[in-house]
Amino acid sequence: MVALGCLWGVSCDAAKVHPIHTPQELAPGVQRIGMISDPRITESSGVVVSRTYTNLFWTHNDGPKSYTLFGITREGQTVATFHLTGALLHDWEDIAIDNQHHLYIGDIGNNDARRFSIAVHEIDEPDPKRSGSSAMVLRSWNLRFPGAPFDCESLFVWGQFGYVISKVFNDARAEIYRFPLTQQTEPFTLELVARLKIESPVTGADISADGKLLGLVAKSGAYVYAINGNVAKAGKVKPSHTKFKHEHIEGCCFVPDGLLATAETREIFLFNDSAFHPVK
Repeated sequence: MVALGCLWGVSCDAAKVHPIHTPQELAPGVQRIGMISDPRITESSGVVVSRTYTNLFWTHNDGPKSYTLFGITREGQTVATFHLTGALLHDWEDIAIDNQHHLYIGDIGNNDARRFSIAVHEIDEPDPKRSGSSAMVLRSWNLRFPGAPFDCESLFVWGQFGYVISKVFNDARAEIYRFPLTQQTEPFTLELVARLKIESPVTGADISADGKLLGLVAKSGAYVYAINGNVAKAGKVKPSHTKFKHEHIEGCCFVPDGLLATAETREIFLFNDSAFHPVK
C-alpha cells in the first residue's frame, strides 16, 4: 500500500482546525478515535477504507448537492478532494469499494419513499496525489424496487453483485437486496436476499475484504454477522451487537482493529469488540 503524509496544503491546514484526538472510551467496545476536521464535510454519510493507500478513507456528504469525494485520515484530516462528474445525483447516501480499485457511489437515498428508482455509479479509485481533479463515472446501474419504494442508506459490494439494505422504522425488519454488476441496458429490479434480525434503522454497511464479516451501523449501535462469503446467511445467523445509541452515525467500514464509523456530527468511532475484527 502507498503511504500518505502531509503532502498537500489542504491536509496541513485541516489539521489546525481540530487537534487529533487520542482514543476515548465511550462505552464497552466503543471508542472515539478522531474528529473530521474539514468544515466542508458537514454530514459524513458513508465511508470506506482504501485498499491501495495507507491510512486513507473515502467519505462524502449526504444529500442532492453532494458531488465531492473527500479523502481523509483515520484521525479525520483531509488529504484529498475530487469532484464527481458524469452522473446526476439525487441523494448520495453511501460509498462502497471492491478489490479491483473501484469505488461505488450509492445514490440510493429515498426519503419519504418518493423515488421509484435509485442508482449506483462506479468510478476508479483516484490517486490522492491528484487532489483537486475530477473523478469520472464509468458505469451506472439504475435500480427499481420489487414492490413499494423504500429508503436506503447502505451499500456494499461482494463478488459480482452490489447490495443495498432497506432503512425501515416501527420495528420492521431490514432487508438486503442485490443487483448484478454486469453491463446494464435497462433498469434492474432489486432481488431480495435476506431479511435481517434487526429492527433498528440501518444507516451504513460494509463487508470485510475477504467476505467473512458483514458489518452494519444503526441508531442502536453496531452489528456484525459472520457470513463466510454468503450474504444470504445474514438472515439466518444471530449478529454480535455492541449497544451504542447515537442518532447520527451514518457510515462504517472494517479496519484491522474493528469497525470504524463516522457520524454526521463529525465524530469518528471504533467498535472494537473481538467479533468486529476481520480474520487475518
